Amino acid sequence: MKVKFSTGKLSQNPKSAFDIFTQKITRSVKRKDNIDLSAFSHELYTLGDVFEKQNNKELMNKASKNFAQQLVNLKEDNLAGIIYSFLIKFNEGNNELVKELATNALAIAKRFHDPVHIMARSRNLADLFHKTEPGSQNHLKMLYEEKRAIRDVIKNYDSIDKRYKTVKTQLKPIQNYEQMLCIVLVSIAKILKKTNPTQAIEELTLAENIMSKYEKGNLTYQIKRLLNELTTGKQKQ
Repeated sequence: MKVKFSTGKLSQNPKSAFDIFTQKITRSVKRKDNIDLSAFSHELYTLGDVFEKQNNKELMNKASKNFAQQLVNLKEDNLAGIIYSFLIKFNEGNNELVKELATNALAIAKRFHDPVHIMARSRNLADLFHKTEPGSQNHLKMLYEEKRAIRDVIKNYDSIDKRYKTVKTQLKPIQNYEQMLCIVLVSIAKILKKTNPTQAIEELTLAENIMSKYEKGNLTYQIKRLLNELTTGKQKQ
């Protein structure tokens, strides 16, 4: 389903246009229509641009959060996830608000046992903590959350690929998730290398085993360098 607005009406009264948008989507959800997720996302970002140009981001945030909650209540977690993805990008730089949004979205993804959205939201929070409190327990916790979600995606890739709906309608190739997992394992090891080198070595060994089936590149060399640094350090102790 594609929802369209006239540019004139949209710029004159974006709140009215947003209300029309939400009403149409809500009716479609209740009728169990097949909603075009790409069109849904496009209209959301178009509305966001207009609200931002009119210096009214706060109203867009409030309306979007309310709409996301309505969709969650209707068990439409995919659409709610798209709204939260939009809001996180829309408020980039506002660390406290992004933290609140990503935390709420992560809780929703967990409620629906959705490893793809758990992975995405834990990545948002890991990135945020990397900026605001690098190496903290919060940062490490989100990296572990992301690790579990990516491993879940890899383990159940075929079944998730069949049922999962995104704007692009499909998951990335499984090797992308394996390499994403290795990047997360390296990030975990870097935090743990001073306080828990044994665990850091375990994370890196797992990453090394995964990457052994791929052509050597920067990530492989980084893993080997860190492993060598940690194992040499333990031998000297």
